Amino acid sequence: MPRSSFVNLSLGLLLLLGASVVNAQRSYCAEDPFANPSEDRCNPLRYIPVIWGAITALVLYFIVAILLTVQFFRYGGKYFLCLVIGCYCYGIGLCMRIPFRSDPHNTTIYIVQYLFIVLSPCAFLAGDYILLGRIVSHLSGDRHLRPVRPNKVTLFFVLSDVATFLIQAAGGGLSISQKPAMRDAGQKIFLAGICLQLASFAFFTCLWALFGIRAYKRDPELWGMAWWKPLYWALGFTCAMFLIRSVFRAVELSEGYTGYLATHEIYIYLLDTLPLFLGVTTYIYFWPARYLRADTKVIKDEQDMSSVDHAATPIPDLTQTGERPVEAVQEVKK
Repeated sequence: MPRSSFVNLSLGLLLLLGASVVNAQRSYCAEDPFANPSEDRCNPLRYIPVIWGAITALVLYFIVAILLTVQFFRYGGKYFLCLVIGCYCYGIGLCMRIPFRSDPHNTTIYIVQYLFIVLSPCAFLAGDYILLGRIVSHLSGDRHLRPVRPNKVTLFFVLSDVATFLIQAAGGGLSISQKPAMRDAGQKIFLAGICLQLASFAFFTCLWALFGIRAYKRDPELWGMAWWKPLYWALGFTCAMFLIRSVFRAVELSEGYTGYLATHEIYIYLLDTLPLFLGVTTYIYFWPARYLRADTKVIKDEQDMSSVDHAATPIPDLTQTGERPVEAVQEVKK
């Protein structure tokens, strides 16, 4: 799905950039955009971005993106490239806040930075959607998600992610129109996309919890395998971080583009940039391909669950406890 995520991101960019053509220079722009930005209708942010905030955030995001890239080339995991690409795109959005600070009436710069900052997290959510399906399939734990199948989890939620992405992109394009009616419609469409995304991800988080609860209560052997649980808990932590961001964006948009949250930069960094940063940073260490390897694959026999012999190939540096993973069931029917 990484290619699809990238294509959809590009499509959203074209939608918003196309809409910007309609938004020509307006005669009611303030002569001095720095005098009173909160009342300047030509400044879509209604504030002047803080330079040190943008620089600090973009440097941190690009560092994380580079480290994630290193992990990809070191361990593999093409299925997780969407998260890496999303991290670079979010950094680009933060970078665009720097030139916008010098030219707060530049609609094109605003559109580009807004697009990448608001829509790039769709790639982060897609990464989590893919990862849960991979974990469940790797553990042959389908029965703990019944009646939902792991491959259906990934397909359904990634498709919902793409759909909400396109809804948000369309709403963002309409919201910069000169016509008040179209701006209002665009805001409502964008809010609908965010709310649908929030509902979808909240449901996904419930499925994540359901799998853990069922594995703990019904499958002591599977739960006793310590090697996969760090990745499982890391996924849960990222779900919590991404939910914080999604709730914030839903509340922010419900107030409108000139609401209190949208026009105070501190909340963007604390409730959007920071939670997303903590979430994606988690995968620098808990890179999925370190755990979901061929020699850790759990397979089914005719009676129950068994796995390959881990004694010959112990998993290094997974728990930092010095302990080897719990041995899989190795009894062979006689």
